[in-house]
This record gives sequence, structure tokens and C-alpha cells, in this order.
Amino acid sequence: MAQQAVSGPGAGSTIDINPDELTHIANELIAIADEFESIIKPAVKSLKSNKYLTEGAAKKAMDKVPKANERVLELEDHYNRASTLVFETLESMIQADEAIGQQIISALNIE
Repeated sequence: MAQQAVSGPGAGSTIDINPDELTHIANELIAIADEFESIIKPAVKSLKSNKYLTEGAAKKAMDKVPKANERVLELEDHYNRASTLVFETLESMIQADEAIGQQIISALNIE
């Protein structure tokens, strides 16, 4: 488990970062993104084009559907941002591990 020292208010504490948990979260976020692309977006598109929902007697009852569809698609943006942060964290961990590895190689005079 990796640890990150914290400075500033509350200094002296550490944050434990479990790479297995981060990769699990990353995989779950990828699965959610795939579901948005393959299931949710096509369903929202279908709802938008359904004339029953946009015309006739159901129109008044279904006035909130377009706003609800927009909110659902906003969720995708939030998941994408979360995914970006998780992958940036994983990339930082990989870079830190590579730097530590290089320091060890230099200290042991290994080429």
C-alpha cells in the first residue's frame, strides 16, 4: 500500500493509497462508461425520437422527460471526470515507482 505525506493543515498525517482498490475503481468506471455508450445513450436517443412522448395526450405528462434525459447524460460527464482523476492518480503512482526504481538502480550501481 502506498502512502502520501500530507502538508499544511493536519500535517503529519498520511493518506494510504491501495493500488488494487484504485485499479478496481478504474475498471468499474470503465464498465460504467461502456454502459453509457452502449445502453444509456441509445435509450435516451430513442426516447427523444419517440413521437408518443413528444406529441399527443402524453405530451403534458412527459414534459420533464427531456430535462431528466439531460441530467442522466450529465452523470456521464461526472463519471468521466472521476475516471480521469483515478487514471491520473494511477499514472502518478507508476511514475513514482519508476523514479524509486531508478534510484535503487543508481544506488546499487546496476545498469
